[in-house]
Amino acid sequence: MDNGRFGINYFERLNKLRERIRAAEIDVLLVSEPHNIFYLCGCAGGMTGARVRLIVDGEKSTLIIDHRYYDDALKTANADEIVAWTKPSMEEIVALARQNGAKKAGFEATHVTVRQFERMVEEFGEVQLVGVSNLIEPLREVKDEYEIANITAAAALADRAFEHIIDFIKPGTSERDIAIELDYFMLRNGAQKPSFETIVASGVNSAIPHATPSEKRIEPGDFVKLDFGAVIEGYHSDMTRTVVVGEAGVRKREIYEKVKEAQLAALSAVAPEKSGEEIDAAGRHIIEEAGFGEHFTHNLGHGVGLNVHELPALGVGSKGLLKPAMVVTVEPGIYISGFGGVRIEDLVVVTETGNMILTHSTKELLEL
Repeated sequence: MDNGRFGINYFERLNKLRERIRAAEIDVLLVSEPHNIFYLCGCAGGMTGARVRLIVDGEKSTLIIDHRYYDDALKTANADEIVAWTKPSMEEIVALARQNGAKKAGFEATHVTVRQFERMVEEFGEVQLVGVSNLIEPLREVKDEYEIANITAAAALADRAFEHIIDFIKPGTSERDIAIELDYFMLRNGAQKPSFETIVASGVNSAIPHATPSEKRIEPGDFVKLDFGAVIEGYHSDMTRTVVVGEAGVRKREIYEKVKEAQLAALSAVAPEKSGEEIDAAGRHIIEEAGFGEHFTHNLGHGVGLNVHELPALGVGSKGLLKPAMVVTVEPGIYISGFGGVRIEDLVVVTETGNMILTHSTKELLEL
């Protein structure tokens, strides 16, 4: 197995996983979640619709993939053995898993259907099956230099997209047209795809935290909430800005400034050995003290990487401590039904001494 393209140390990733496999008291792990497979060997087949599995034991890693993607896997995947399915079957997985005499086989319990499990029980025979969770995902929380470089590039592209779109937002333009333009700009300028379905929500729709862009047209005085991101080399960005078309008025400005105050306080709290709960509280307290607590209805933030939502979590009850090189969002909001809502979101890298903000678009209230 090659040590890895682009300086990615797949040996190190697999060796860390093997430590967790031993701790889980299993002999082999069947990896089925596409992002976990990509993380461990660089094969993106599963994220493009290929049937792909990675089998990891104490000595080797074996990738088994749809024959249509086999040649590409030979060029891009870092595994000791790469095998094309002769036919998609559990028998082939069982044979490969048993190569080194496995007695206990782990599988990703949260990524296997009931029917798949039933088939596994039928085929594995005397090999004991053990459902495991979160063996790989915690390894992905702390990013390496390659990962941070791609997330940084994706964040920079999103910043450029925001700068572009503010000239496009005008009365009479539909939410859907704005979302399409944002996506098109990012795709035209190097994104593999948008990070998720771009959110553009105006007027009363902006009070819906994850609104779907509609044919509603922008009206003077509307809040317009924009939540979007880009994917570069498999890695996501995520940012939100809220603007006003025309004059904001006193109440809209009050709500906006309170969200900004909460966001700045929470950003200042991001540092190693802080819990997600502590950082959430730093922003939530300001919103609650202003009397808007019931209108802040989601966690303060989440991890970002190969998934746009991954560990760690920043929220009530999030006890895990931040470590250097974790990447998280900080995104407080106030949402008032029938009136509108504001969210401001930055992407942040935890550093040895604090944090580095990757999102550089202005947080001043723009009245377009």
